[in-house]
Formats: sequence, C-alpha cells, structure tokens
Amino acid sequence: MKHLFIYTTLLLGSSIVFLSCDSTTSPKDIFVESPVIQSFNVSPQNVQFTSADDGVKDTTVIVTFSAETENLPEGVVPRIIITDRNSGQVELQQDMEITSTNGEFTLEVPFETKTTFFQDFKVNAIVQNPETSDFNYATASLKITGFSVEPPEILSVNNPEELQRPTQGEAAVGFLAKVSDVEGMDSIRGVFLRLISRESGEVSGSPFQLYDNASNGDQVASDSVFTRVFVFNSENELQTYDVFYYAIDRGGLTSDTVSTTFSIVE
Repeated sequence: MKHLFIYTTLLLGSSIVFLSCDSTTSPKDIFVESPVIQSFNVSPQNVQFTSADDGVKDTTVIVTFSAETENLPEGVVPRIIITDRNSGQVELQQDMEITSTNGEFTLEVPFETKTTFFQDFKVNAIVQNPETSDFNYATASLKITGFSVEPPEILSVNNPEELQRPTQGEAAVGFLAKVSDVEGMDSIRGVFLRLISRESGEVSGSPFQLYDNASNGDQVASDSVFTRVFVFNSENELQTYDVFYYAIDRGGLTSDTVSTTFSIVE
C-alpha cells in the first residue's frame, strides 16, 4: 500500500519485592539559605503480587516515605503529593511527620489495593518557605504490580467498510474499538489493530496502537473507546484489507480477536 499516513503520538501477609529508590531532587541554590530536601526515599518502591503467593484478594500495602532536609523555617514540614501517572489524578496530599531535630521526616501511608491491580504513582516531596516562596522538591516513583485472572474484552469495533479513493486532497478514516476489563481499565496495557492487505500482506508498522486519550484522533479521553486514524490520498491502491482488533492487559492476557474488513474503492 502506498502512502498510508498515520496520526500518531507516542505516549504506567502479601509477598512484596523491594527495590532501590530512584528519587531525584531539585538543584539547591548555594547562595541562598533556602529549604532543601537532601534525600527522599520510598519503601517499598515496587510491590509485586503473584497469583501463587497472594491469590486474588483485597489487601493493604504500608508504604513509608522518609526525607532528610535542611534550612527549614520553624513550623515548615515536607508535603507529600502522590499522583496517578495514568490518569494524572492526585491521590493524596499529606504533610510528613518530624522524626528528629536533625531535619528528618517520615510518613506511613496505607494503600488499599487489590492483588490484581496495576498502579503507577509519581511521588513528590515539597518544602517551601512561606515568607520568601523559596521551595525545593524531590521526586520518586511507587509501583504496584498485580497479576491478571481475566483478559480484557473487545465489546465492539467500528470502521467503514469502504472508502472512495480521494481524487485530490486526503481523507481521514477512524478505526475504533470499545474495550472492557473487569479488573479495571488501568490494567489494560494496550489496544491494537493489525491491517493486512489481501494483495500484499501486512502493512508496515502493523500492529498499530489505538488510543483513548482525546488525541491521535480519539474524541473523548477515558471513555473506553480506543481510536486510530489513518489518512488516505489518491496514491493509495484500490484493495481490501482484513482488520484485526485485540487488547492486551498488563498481566499479559489477550482478548479475543475481532475482525472486520476495509476496502479502498474507485
């Protein structure tokens, strides 16, 4: 197939795995006695559930945040802000607690979760001088990795059966799949389609990812309808394609494949 254009923008008693922290801190201005976070740690930073060890259940993970600081004005403590990387939603904002007179702080947070959930959080610790507005921050990650017991499901798909080849200009065509997952939409790793020409075989770049983020041709973010837009012009050959839609979750389970056809006609 010639000149197939694609709108695309590349875009997160239980057994627990503990890994080292990969936090980063903002630079310190050595000429100003500003509040500073010298170190910031999250423990555990990576939580891994398995079917064999944990089973399907609701559970609570206790996560400890610790920070070492200097130059904090009296009464100022670091504030923890936890954001879901997938949705951008702030899950928690809470002040840390003083653990020593040497500028050390901790905070324990119970995370209610399920062993089949997949969660990826960005964690910021922020200190600010209310009088000067000087601030400093540190960033770390927190991941909860579950396992899958139910695959995602393709509820419906939609693409035109035919497109009349443009004689001039371009024509944008949307390919859509409505998807569900009983373990939550956050557990879906991706929704894809394969585009296979009956004359020349699978199109270069296939399988293509579909999006549910109000971009890449998608109309509404997080409505469970995943979209891919292809652009055709007068140089596209007259032919028929088999289209195969499927979804994969973060546990590696794959939905059934739903197939349609799409033809470019005179």
